[in-house]
Amino acid sequence: MNYIIVVVLGYLLGTINPAYLISKHKNKIDIRDVNSKNAGTSNMAITFGLKWGVLVGILDILKGFLPVFILRFIFPDNDVLWILGGLSAIMGHLYPFYLGFKGGKGTATFGGLVLGIMPIHALILLMLFFVVLFISDFIALATLFVIIVVPIVMFFLDFSYISIILVLLYSSISFYKHYPNYKRIYLKEELGLKAAFKKKKDKP
Repeated sequence: MNYIIVVVLGYLLGTINPAYLISKHKNKIDIRDVNSKNAGTSNMAITFGLKWGVLVGILDILKGFLPVFILRFIFPDNDVLWILGGLSAIMGHLYPFYLGFKGGKGTATFGGLVLGIMPIHALILLMLFFVVLFISDFIALATLFVIIVVPIVMFFLDFSYISIILVLLYSSISFYKHYPNYKRIYLKEELGLKAAFKKKKDKP
């Protein structure tokens, strides 16, 4: 019963999409209709500016962090339940029922989950994420780095195999969600983050 409650509540929390809600309130537009058409941090930053992207990023991170933090307090010895709570929030972010199951890609929310299960390692991974982003200029590649490395780190930290498998399932979904980006990067058709910000700045 605990698992069902965690999945349902985690999913419902995840469906609260700040990118969609803020864009609707701020400019009466659907963030999913502009630029990258993704209801997440990077598209908010590109569309409305860095401060709005940062705000959405923090809120999306909290969606993944809070379930894990609360569940760690209630069930300190059950890492599967922590992971399940965080992943359910990510699924809610990816597939919100009231938005036709079309949400964001879950990168920031996954970051919140990682922060909840291994705080110190998460901060190191965050720094490495920005290093990869700075070198590559593509969030998709920085994300690819994270979704590959996190399960490996979990293995060496002795997380249960079930928890690692659950995270690997999300890694597969994340790869699928970002596959069009990877394809465009390979074909040299993807707009880098710096270019996207410059394009926005140069608009009259």
